[in-house]
Amino acid sequence: MNKEERSALISFLLIYVFSAMVLVVIIGVLYYKKEMASIKEKCLIEMSKKAMWIEKELMHSHMEHKKYIFNPKSNRLRVGLFDANKNPIYSNLKSKSINFNNKFYKNNNYEFYIDRLEEPLLGVYYIVIEGNQFLGEKTKLIFLIGSVALASLFFIALIGYFLSKLLIAPIKSRVDKLNSFLKDSAHDINTPVSALLMSVSSLKNSDKVDKKVLNHIAISSKLISQIYNSLSFIAFNDKDEIFNEKFDLKDAVLDSIKFFEEIANLKGNEIVYELESTYVFMDKYRIQQVLNNLLSNALKYSYPKTKIEIKLKDRTLSIKDEGIGIKEADKDKIFDRFERGSSLSGGFGIGLDIVKSICKSYNIGIKIDSKLSKGSTFYLSF
Repeated sequence: MNKEERSALISFLLIYVFSAMVLVVIIGVLYYKKEMASIKEKCLIEMSKKAMWIEKELMHSHMEHKKYIFNPKSNRLRVGLFDANKNPIYSNLKSKSINFNNKFYKNNNYEFYIDRLEEPLLGVYYIVIEGNQFLGEKTKLIFLIGSVALASLFFIALIGYFLSKLLIAPIKSRVDKLNSFLKDSAHDINTPVSALLMSVSSLKNSDKVDKKVLNHIAISSKLISQIYNSLSFIAFNDKDEIFNEKFDLKDAVLDSIKFFEEIANLKGNEIVYELESTYVFMDKYRIQQVLNNLLSNALKYSYPKTKIEIKLKDRTLSIKDEGIGIKEADKDKIFDRFERGSSLSGGFGIGLDIVKSICKSYNIGIKIDSKLSKGSTFYLSF
């Protein structure tokens, strides 16, 4: 992973995790408020029940004229009984300061429930219930929400990491193909340019014109021209004007054969053809791109000293080579940009992408018949 990819991954991960955690925090706060209200209500009910039980015992002792025996019967809830002057009569409260003005309140350590009796019983005016269940439940709730938030953060970060990897994967693949394309472009352009320079140098140092040298110049020029035409089509396809006209496809095929004859001879290949007149209505430059790329591929991937067979009959054009062939699984992929049938034969991987694009725009059917190490045949139905 290079620096740019790593930076993009980290940026996406941070944004994803931050936005997800904002949502988690919002949910956590809403859940906390809901649970705190529930805990408060639960504590209030429990403490009020305790106060009612104490009041009932006081009333029972008052009615039977018995001495009240203070017995809170709970370590969790402590009880304080106070007179009219707010002085303790009976108490096991831990807090020394009580706010008698509130029905229910909390301090840093305890929560309190104050029950003011309408009629005093045995000198008791106030029943105070003290507990710390609310604060204990609050601590547990905060711990629970915090644990869930941390677990969510880890899970979200993990999912985010894999999501970002999935998102970057096709971009990385595209960049790798583009880098390979640039390297192959430099290599493929360098070969005919070097041949041209050597041929020109040879002509300068010779008094006579060598036909072999001129042939090398012609071949190199055609290779550069084919490379330029392919790159130009990819770059300016959407900007070029389309000039549709009626013409004989046979003539266009013959032009392509004539263009590649010298290149075929250099490799020892022979182009044989059987053509019948077939009139079409389309852009002549674009169909020439299709023919040139298919014929260029046939020469590129065929074995030396073999035949390239071209037939045009019943509005179907076939170009057959005796070469390395195509795997069944790769028959669809070879039409993708920057995909190549073999890295050993060079090329940019854009020729068949151009063919597919033009054929699609003119509804020309494409079919491939191929066997590994036997060769391939491309069929175009006009």
